[in-house]
This record gives sequence, structure tokens and C-alpha cells, in this order.
Amino acid sequence: MTNTNDLIAALANQGAPVRTAGTARFVLPLIAAIAVCALAVGLVLDNAFSPYAQTGPAPLLVKWAFSISLVIFAPLALWLLGRPGRAAGWMLIALAVPFGSVAALFVIELAMGSPSFPGKAWQTCLAAMVLLSPLAFAGAVVAMRHLAPTNLRRAGLVAGLFGGGVAMTAYAPFCPGSGMVYMIVFYCLPIIAMAAIGYLTGPRLLHW
Repeated sequence: MTNTNDLIAALANQGAPVRTAGTARFVLPLIAAIAVCALAVGLVLDNAFSPYAQTGPAPLLVKWAFSISLVIFAPLALWLLGRPGRAAGWMLIALAVPFGSVAALFVIELAMGSPSFPGKAWQTCLAAMVLLSPLAFAGAVVAMRHLAPTNLRRAGLVAGLFGGGVAMTAYAPFCPGSGMVYMIVFYCLPIIAMAAIGYLTGPRLLHW
């Protein structure tokens, strides 16, 4: 006799068409979270992109390559996790790639003997990550509640990665800090902490 999980998987694999309204209800909270974080930083801080007048665009491009990849990959993973029967493992691996890239650059920086820490304005950076990450995380939670995730801890973790990625993306143009040690301590660790919070609270926030 077919058990409940097999039945859910069978129904999901039948490829029922995705309703446009359902897609919009998932996407709009994510867009709103990005807009709110960008607006909040823009209202509080001045002189966007000015920290890179002397150093050039390379530090910002490195930060954005990391954070925007999370902002792109996390919603894709959430979409898959929210539709029973869809394989999401490959997207979770993709989410680990940016962290692996930072680790590789950190090793190169250590080998070159040029680490700088704690850098400039680290207090503002940490405050921005702490304040903005939960806002974007909340948007991801709202978006997921319009789907049907079955692995709530995994979905919460990915929502936390989205929250941290959005916060970093919004603040990066104002950030004078550079270097992989700075990125790991004031960006990666807060993002991982937000993901851990999402993992722990996912079953409470995302239950059907």
C-alpha cells in the first residue's frame, strides 16, 4: 500500500502547472525585503561607493560576487524546497560555493602575507548585518509560507542565507573594509549565524 510520503512525491512529480498567482506570492516578499534593506541603508548612510574611490571597484566586486550569488541561489533553493518532490540538493551545493571561494581567497591572502584586521568602520558593518539580516529573513519566511516545504529546518537555513546575503548586498557599497579576514568575520560569520537561527526556528516559523 502506498504510504503518505510516496503519494505526495507521486503527485508532485506529475508536473502540475505552477499558478502565476502562487509564483507572485513567493517572489513579491523577496523583492520587498531587498527593497526595504536597500532603502534603509540609503536613508541612514551617505556617500555610497565613495570608499572605493581610492581602491577601485575590485573590493566591492568581490563582496558583491559573494553576496549576490546568495541572493540569487537562495530563492531558487527555497522554491525547490517549497515544492515536495523536487530535488534541491544541487542548489544547496551551489549555496556552499561562495563560501568555498572566500576560503580559497583567504588562503591566498595568508600566503601573500597581507591580511588586514579589523579594518575600517567594522562596527557599522556589523550593525548593518545584525539589523538588516532579520528583515530580509522575514521576507523569505513570508515567501516560503506560500509554498509547502517539508524539510523546515533546511528551508529555514536557506532563508537565513538569503537574509544575510541581502544585508551584505545592501551595505557593501558603503563599506570601506576590505580583505578576506574582514569578509569572514564581519560578513560570513553573521550570515552563518542568521542561517543557524533560520535552521533552529524553521520548524516553528514555516510549519503548515
